[in-house]
Amino acid sequence: MEESLNYTPLLIILVIAWGVPMILNWLEITKIPSVIVEIIMGVMVGPYLLGWVHSEFYLEFLSDIGFLLLIFLSGLETDIGKIISSFPRKFRKVDFVSNSLMVSLFIYFGSLLLSVPLAYFISFYYDIDIFFFVLILPTVALSITVPILKNDGELIRKFGQIILMVGAIATIMSIILVSIYSGVIQKGFRTELLLFLIIFVVFFMAYFIGKQLVKITLFKKIMFTLEHAASQIKIRGSIAVLLFFIVISGIIKTEAVLGAFVAGLLLSMFLPKEKSAVLFKLDGMSYGFFIPIFFIMVGVNLDLSALSNFGQSIPLIGLLLVGFYSTQIIPSLILIKLFGFKKSLSAGILNTARMGLCIATAQIGLSLNLIDTATNAAIVTSAILTSLISPLLYKYLNQERMKKYKVFIIGDNKTVGILSERMKIHGIDSLIITSSQKSNKLFLARGLDSIHAELFGSVLYKKLNIMPFDPVFVLTTNDSNNADLIRRFKYDFNHSKLITLGSHQLSGYGNDAEISIIDKYEMIANQMESALLRPNAHTALAQNFGTYSVEEIKITNKENSGKRVRDFAFHPSGSLVLMRRNNEIYIIHGDTQLLLGDIITVIGTDEALNDFRAKFI
Repeated sequence: MEESLNYTPLLIILVIAWGVPMILNWLEITKIPSVIVEIIMGVMVGPYLLGWVHSEFYLEFLSDIGFLLLIFLSGLETDIGKIISSFPRKFRKVDFVSNSLMVSLFIYFGSLLLSVPLAYFISFYYDIDIFFFVLILPTVALSITVPILKNDGELIRKFGQIILMVGAIATIMSIILVSIYSGVIQKGFRTELLLFLIIFVVFFMAYFIGKQLVKITLFKKIMFTLEHAASQIKIRGSIAVLLFFIVISGIIKTEAVLGAFVAGLLLSMFLPKEKSAVLFKLDGMSYGFFIPIFFIMVGVNLDLSALSNFGQSIPLIGLLLVGFYSTQIIPSLILIKLFGFKKSLSAGILNTARMGLCIATAQIGLSLNLIDTATNAAIVTSAILTSLISPLLYKYLNQERMKKYKVFIIGDNKTVGILSERMKIHGIDSLIITSSQKSNKLFLARGLDSIHAELFGSVLYKKLNIMPFDPVFVLTTNDSNNADLIRRFKYDFNHSKLITLGSHQLSGYGNDAEISIIDKYEMIANQMESALLRPNAHTALAQNFGTYSVEEIKITNKENSGKRVRDFAFHPSGSLVLMRRNNEIYIIHGDTQLLLGDIITVIGTDEALNDFRAKFI
């Protein structure tokens, strides 16, 4: 009889995965990414310290799946539509600095070129393979950068998309170049080394087939019917696509990570980023189970014996750290024009994290005798140090001073979003505070200022710089939560301006001048009355705020800079409302001249907003 599997190590890993974010949130530690703590905890419970968890085959399998899902989700998060739209149509008129694709390519190839003189410099002091070091220096750890960007809500913004794109390009290019170079070292150059191109041919073929499938009515009907059933057909299909490309990668003898990323890119072209239930389900499955196992197993598998030659490796570690940071930070300074010095510096620093691909590349070099054990120890140590230091520096540099808001809205429902949009129309800065990650992502995607916070305490109250006289709307869907928050604001924070929906649990505050209680039943009755007695006005207002969105757009398109508003042909379902220039607000009219750096407030349907973005970004 076969020996049954020992699930105790998996239980320990899942307890760590569950406990780390809970403890960090409880202690209000925001500068240390949970993935770094998970790796450290993996080292602690691993074979070199406590010895509770060892590398077992099923844990390695789950860890590999977690890593591939992380890369797959990185592809899914990449806005392929923006990349395609970034391709220059009129080369002479391209603003390279504001073009995300061009900037990302510049940063990667700038990093690659800077690696050449640095590798030569290191070769004066150490006997190294120069070309191999040129390949190692620009590697980027997507496994570190993606969770951090996702947690900060940056992946849906241009800043996060550029960092993601740089990491994706670096990952793909590093895999391809290392695979080719290792093949050349082993057996010389052969045409078989170019087989990796097949995966891109398969990508375009799959995209064409997918475009035809989504046009078939029967196919769409079946997918819709089974999407929320027990079969979860879209999730199964997504995983099948992932495994298909991984299998193709195995057949053509290239790295599975390339197939996983390409599979994510393919599906990103068919799934809407903000509203797709498939993305939320894949996120839940991956970040809830598989991906934490990967990070903890990275710590478990970290070979501390590689640090046995640490003493003689210290000078090389210093050179590598200088090389890693300089090759990323210097090209990233091109972002200064878009985001300022501090933010562009933080982008370069975050992409310096080297855990993962860099260590894997070092192991390949060790097996091919391109590096010795001391050099390997230096690379491993440097990769660990960058993966610990870079996220901390990124968090420190990327922390913007909290903007002073005039209104604060607590909740995660549609009412909260509509209220924030109406505040924006009136030029009132409002901040949404929501306990739902999903709602926070949707609010940010709509251009609203929002933060995610599980609990509201005195530390958060002070951090947000809320004054006792600032209006605070308490609009959660739970009457008991509303009542608890109202009591906390009044008695714990001594707050004097609170607005909420009516509830029997707030009946004791009926005569309290500091608390405005809106009777939701009376409000609904007023709406019904308006719909009956004033149908035209009611319908017009409902349609305007139901289908129209408000957004702020910064003008970065040089081609349209200097033109007057009357020179543009705007979408009929959109309108320019306000313009901010040098902290001054202006009402827009036909003779208003629009300049680079102006921030315009626009209102319109999704189509109209897309038209505004195309003209000004």
